[in-house]
Amino acid sequence: MDFDDQDYSNEHFQDMDLSASNISAKELWNCTFSNCNLSGVDFTDTSIESCLFVECNLSNICVDNAKLTGDTFDRCKLLGVKFYKSSPMSFEISMKECTLLLCNFSDLKMKRSRITSCHIEECYFQNTVLAESDFSGSKFRNTIFHNSDLQHADFLNATGYTIDPRVNRIRKAKFSVPDVLNLLNCFEIEIK
Repeated sequence: MDFDDQDYSNEHFQDMDLSASNISAKELWNCTFSNCNLSGVDFTDTSIESCLFVECNLSNICVDNAKLTGDTFDRCKLLGVKFYKSSPMSFEISMKECTLLLCNFSDLKMKRSRITSCHIEECYFQNTVLAESDFSGSKFRNTIFHNSDLQHADFLNATGYTIDPRVNRIRKAKFSVPDVLNLLNCFEIEIK
């Protein structure tokens, strides 16, 4: 499909290969992408508002200065996405049962984000505001939280996270046993 100069609202894109498309400097409002290959798509300077992505491949998309507002990703694959390059003035997303690999969320304000039942591997949350966010049921591997605000965040039934309480704010965050013991890894103590 060729994305011309028009903006899109209330459109439904299904079973489409849009890989490497240029969808920059557009407005996408209330659109649904179902089972689409969006790998390598250029969303530079695009406003993506209230859109739903279901079972899509969003690997290596470019979101430089993109506005992501009220968007939902459901069972999507996101590989190598540099979310930190998106517009910091407008960033509000929700993810459910997604695979996130090598994604960078550093320096973003993501208060009250929902990233539930996701597989999160080698991702970066540095200087990220995640207060009141929900990570429940997510599985982490080699993911870095550094100087992040995780106050009141929900990590119930999440596994594999490593969070250093000395360099992250975790006041009133919720954790489950036994993975809550991961908070002690930084102290190099032995628990028996």
